[in-house]
Amino acid sequence: MNTLLEALRQAVSADRIQVDAELAPYTTFQIGGPADVLILPRSVKELQAIMRVLHSHQVEPFVLGLGSNVLIQDGGMRGVVLCLKELQEEQHRNGTTIIMSAGYTLKEVSEYAQRESLSGLEFAIGIPGSLGGAVFMNAGAYDGEMDQVVTGVDAVDMQGNLHHYNREELQFAYRHSRFHENHEIIVRVTMELQEGNPEDIQNRMDELTEKRESKQPLEHASAGSTFKRPPGYYAGTLIDQTGLKGLSVGPAEVSMKHAGFVVNRGGATANDVLGVIHEVQKRIHAAHGVQLEPEVRILGEAQERTSSVVTVVRAQEVDIPALSKLCADTFRETFSHDNTEEELQAFFDEAYNHDVLKRELEHDESETYLAYVDDVLTGYLKVNWGDAQTEHELENAFEVQRIYVLKAYQGYGVGRALFDKAMRIAESGDFAWAWLGVWEKNYKAQKFYGRYGFEKFSEHQFVVTPDKTDTDWLLKKSLR
Repeated sequence: MNTLLEALRQAVSADRIQVDAELAPYTTFQIGGPADVLILPRSVKELQAIMRVLHSHQVEPFVLGLGSNVLIQDGGMRGVVLCLKELQEEQHRNGTTIIMSAGYTLKEVSEYAQRESLSGLEFAIGIPGSLGGAVFMNAGAYDGEMDQVVTGVDAVDMQGNLHHYNREELQFAYRHSRFHENHEIIVRVTMELQEGNPEDIQNRMDELTEKRESKQPLEHASAGSTFKRPPGYYAGTLIDQTGLKGLSVGPAEVSMKHAGFVVNRGGATANDVLGVIHEVQKRIHAAHGVQLEPEVRILGEAQERTSSVVTVVRAQEVDIPALSKLCADTFRETFSHDNTEEELQAFFDEAYNHDVLKRELEHDESETYLAYVDDVLTGYLKVNWGDAQTEHELENAFEVQRIYVLKAYQGYGVGRALFDKAMRIAESGDFAWAWLGVWEKNYKAQKFYGRYGFEKFSEHQFVVTPDKTDTDWLLKKSLR
């Protein structure tokens, strides 16, 4: 590796080369372990020089554009990664033809065409990724695809030679081009457009941008659509219909806004995302017999998990029997030393029967989530807001009503996963306060919530039996 690095530093400026570089900042998912070597060429000549050195050392690089549509695993990528995001040396017009370097974003390409009064690229305004990546994948949206406008591509091969391909040679198909097979690196793209009115073009771009922003979770990091469209179905619709919006492993989550996206709510690992992907695949296959395939490309080396996978998913009506048993089991473990079995059973029959739980699941201002460890139901979370809250002492507040975990799974990170889920929900809304109740004798929970900024502000009496009550401390935290 040292010999290769010395040769690369002779070919290009040393500031273009990074060793043991974290790849997360170079992906739209904001996820990815380190690359042994990361190189960011700024010109075609630089890239050709790099490729000649790599070829002489029998090294084939991985090429990254803007890092959309990829999930780089936590172990990172061995060898050399070429990132072309800074390859932006060419941008010009010749009649209705524009020629641009591969490192420009599709947004930049669309906006350049609009400024030049050229129509045909409006569909690309919101597609994440670089021009080169879009041609490689024949990206498309809103009835438009790159093969409709691309008339020529210049690419550098593994030996550093520059080639030109015309439209007929590009072998475009659905999310495919010839570069999947020949592994050449797209450096420049020629596109044929039509004269248009710049105001009309801008209006269409604004319309598509608004449409995309209203439907897609652009407020969170993602790689775009996570799953390919299965024959006869839409992946997002299947996931939504199966009740999997909000399914999460750590900060990786099926978007509540569009079920076709897995998003990074902040700090997710590739293992978290893969946990969500695998859980969605399993549940969709069990419910519909459909095998979802990832559209996002999974790259790099896996990193072994050091803890169990905790999956959190919103409860549905079909889950009520299991939820009822879990509620009773966790409540019994918490309160059995202070109450008889008869007293507990009376409480279960009133508070955790099918009709009560069904009403809770159907309430517009309440949500219940289940936590699984290796397919075992281990805990649950219930959150409320508005009129569903059990107390109304705080204005514009979000209640974390219940977090219970079976004792056998305490220490697996289940409680933390449920708490983190509750806080992500609270912080995604426009709430002023988050609050919760903790049994006055549960000193461990009081200390835990105190570490996250919760302070006591009141007390609450809850009924165990008609002639017996217990006390919760009410804790609050400002969300502003």
